[in-house]
Amino acid sequence: MGVSRPPVRRLIRPYYSPPYPLPMIYQPSRLIRSMILFSWRQADYVVSDWVRWLGLGLTGCKPFLPRPLRQALAANLAQLEPLVRRLLFLMAFERGALPLPQRQPHQPAARTPSAPPQPRASQYLRTPRFCIAEPPVRPGHGQPPRRAAAGGPAIRYLDMPLPPPGPFDYPPRKTDLLPARALVQRLRALMHVFDNPDAYITAMQRRLSEPTPPVRLRLPPGLLNSRLLSKPERETARQIHAEAAALVPHLNSS
Repeated sequence: MGVSRPPVRRLIRPYYSPPYPLPMIYQPSRLIRSMILFSWRQADYVVSDWVRWLGLGLTGCKPFLPRPLRQALAANLAQLEPLVRRLLFLMAFERGALPLPQRQPHQPAARTPSAPPQPRASQYLRTPRFCIAEPPVRPGHGQPPRRAAAGGPAIRYLDMPLPPPGPFDYPPRKTDLLPARALVQRLRALMHVFDNPDAYITAMQRRLSEPTPPVRLRLPPGLLNSRLLSKPERETARQIHAEAAALVPHLNSS
């Protein structure tokens, strides 16, 4: 699973429970609990290996990646993101839902002198946050862009220069550099989950109190990637999804 490279010895971060008591409304079986723990540690290892391999420092600046590396990163993210959401969902469901924070009534703020705008460079120092709820399905999302029609006049004369070639006129090569800033930000967001597990589990507990479930019943297309996972790993991911899908109808039952 993940990057096809020799494993590196690494200490897995221990999981800490929050200091306050929470109701236990769901008791997973021993098998499911073992699957959750194994999948959590394995995903943590793969994400950390990607971060180390790409050499992401404080800013995580990696705007371009070679075509094969970008494709491998996109495939790993498509498999890891739905898996981490379901792991957070199961761990939060075991602890119990928390009430949503009460919203204070909006009061018009007094006019104050506007603060000086922050420099644009500070935006790249912010650590992205992982979206614990699955984004809504959009038609055509994730599909490659359509090939644009060739520009220029329909009739070309021999004494006229040819128009410049379009981006789709070049054959794809392994040495092509493609924009990858969005993928790198998603990878950093996953790393933030494993750096702060308690904060995301608590956020998922509050998310359970909302009417819309954080995970969908439909199996994500990239969760069971046969090129990344072995047969036992695919079966583990399938059972984790089935366990989370079985608990979704019980969210608003009480």
